[in-house]
Amino acid sequence: MEELNVSEDLRLKLIKAIDQVKIIDPACGSGAFPMGILHKLVFLLQKLDPKNETWKEIQLERASKEADAVFRSEKEKQEREKLLEEINENFDESVNYPDYARKLYLIENCIYGVDIQPIAIQISKLRFFISLILDQKVDKSKPNFGILTLPNLETKFVTANTLIGLEKSLQRSLRNPEIERLEQELKFLRHRYFRIKSRAEKIQLQNEDRELREKLKKALIGDGWNNEVAEKIVKFDIFDQNASTDWFDPEWMFGVRDGFDIVIGNPPYVRQEKIRPIKPILQKQNYEVFTLTADLYVYFYEKGYHLLKEQGILAYITSNKWMRAKYGKNLRKFFKLKTAILEIIDFGGYRVFEQTVDTNILIFRKQKPFNEHVFEFLEVKSNVEDIEKYLTGGDWLIMLQNKLSDNAWTLGDESVLSLKEKIEKVGKPLKEWVVKIYFGIKTGYNDAFIIDTETRNRILANCRDEEERKRTEEIIKPILRGRDIKKYRYKWAEKWLIYAYQGIDIENYPSVKSYLSQFKDQLEKRTGGAVWDKSKTKIISIPYKWYELQVDYHAAKQEFEKEKIVWQEIVREPSFAYDNSGMYVEATAFLMTGKNLKYIIGLLNSKPVAFFFKTFYAGGGLGEDGYRYKKAFLEQLPLPPITKENQPIADQIVQKVDQILSIKKQNPFANTSNLEHQIDQLVYKLYNLTEEEIKIIEGGR
Repeated sequence: MEELNVSEDLRLKLIKAIDQVKIIDPACGSGAFPMGILHKLVFLLQKLDPKNETWKEIQLERASKEADAVFRSEKEKQEREKLLEEINENFDESVNYPDYARKLYLIENCIYGVDIQPIAIQISKLRFFISLILDQKVDKSKPNFGILTLPNLETKFVTANTLIGLEKSLQRSLRNPEIERLEQELKFLRHRYFRIKSRAEKIQLQNEDRELREKLKKALIGDGWNNEVAEKIVKFDIFDQNASTDWFDPEWMFGVRDGFDIVIGNPPYVRQEKIRPIKPILQKQNYEVFTLTADLYVYFYEKGYHLLKEQGILAYITSNKWMRAKYGKNLRKFFKLKTAILEIIDFGGYRVFEQTVDTNILIFRKQKPFNEHVFEFLEVKSNVEDIEKYLTGGDWLIMLQNKLSDNAWTLGDESVLSLKEKIEKVGKPLKEWVVKIYFGIKTGYNDAFIIDTETRNRILANCRDEEERKRTEEIIKPILRGRDIKKYRYKWAEKWLIYAYQGIDIENYPSVKSYLSQFKDQLEKRTGGAVWDKSKTKIISIPYKWYELQVDYHAAKQEFEKEKIVWQEIVREPSFAYDNSGMYVEATAFLMTGKNLKYIIGLLNSKPVAFFFKTFYAGGGLGEDGYRYKKAFLEQLPLPPITKENQPIADQIVQKVDQILSIKKQNPFANTSNLEHQIDQLVYKLYNLTEEEIKIIEGGR
């Protein structure tokens, strides 16, 4: 192995730093990230200390100091010698390959993992066991083929809820010497347990640990600690491989009191709808990043920050939605004010994982940023073939951290950021316009409520009389799906919605009831909506009957049957269409009602506004070139309001939109690109863009 070419003094400092570093993955899953960091550290040791001599000296010195602090009797001194002999054996290259000792002591001293799922922790430990076995030499002449007993990893990987901490409000700033002594004894005992091999010795240490915890409980309560917290600490049995706790604390589980040097991982991406039962619990933890609609990974960022020591480094790969989504506002503010961001890699449409979540990597230091702090960023294109090469040789840029907005984070050089500032000065966010944006109808079970024309006719034919038929016709509405809507046009697929609004008297519609009855089992399984109660301490469900949609008849009917703009949510290009024929839309589409709709549709379908939305407000890409026109994102989009000065331009846009709509009505597939290009040029004028700024848009940066 080629040695790293550094001075002897620096080499020793680096090896000692590696030995002392403490790294945790707070949601380790199957252990991929802890294993990855282990291999990186092993690689560094290979370069710094090819013969393993310095690494061995450090382990012998560490063991001697720890033993001298605890072992005093003659019997304990024998245990000390046994411990030093074991270290020599681990470094014996006739028994093990050099990486065995490197890995063993890195695992023992540096690496920690937590996960809420017991099976994940078991898999993590198995991965580390296998990694150690691979670096032991096989000797068929020896018992067990010469394979050494593997370490006890119970003290390194625990099953716990990382996001929930212990309530330590009564803990005093001056530590009780007795608590300090007992805590140190627990820490050293668990450190010893890592190396223990015999079953009898394991049981002895487990019993000693239990006795120490009982003493600790009494000392904590005597020192004014909350009884419940003290009870949780004493009940935590780190040796029980099947146990799990609903709390996590690095001090009482790992003996780490001053924080970790590195927090690394891939926190679970669980959508906010699926964590409703634990939201009140998270709220009570007083997370600064808490919002009702935040997905689970958001809380892992703040937890990771608190697990770090000052100047420590966090590196996560997560969904990139926090950068622009409304629920990420508190998190963005947290990062901007409390951390020194080092790097952001936004993968956009590039698929890091098989699932469709768009990801990014954020690396920050736990340090308040100074005013001119800059960080590096890289935006990965969807067509990148060699990702490792791109990450090392890609177009990395730098950005001032104080240029990041609380509303949404846009990564870009000065020209792009200046463009964003300019359009926001000219435009007014759509949420401030005299318009209303609505979600399409979520049925909970489309197979029942969305029907074709043949089924509609059959339901009507089964009505008992003309009055029932008229009533039934009134609640069967033409509906558009997202896929039916294109730019300036839609093609109705002859789909209908059974508009069984909340509160409907289904007995007045026997033919509809009869039809829906065949789906009753599936409809009863639908989950109702949910809201916070008035105290905002718990979530309550909004029940609805098995045959109902969760919509108000009159309020929704008025909006759906108005003049409106409709669009599909997930697109590759803007697909805003105009409707004044009373079409309803389902959950993959949105609608907008209000004033100046034809002016707005011209803006939204234009190339410049599409660029602004996708680049600055869309919350990241989907797939290779897709993005989402979600309500929360679209409301942030700044559009130029109509003024006396720009009224002539606005009138021209409306005129050209009318021409396009007329042409598309006659022939949906007619080419209107010339008119659309003319609208683009008018929109450039509305924003007062320069030639250089237009080049940024036309170049698709």
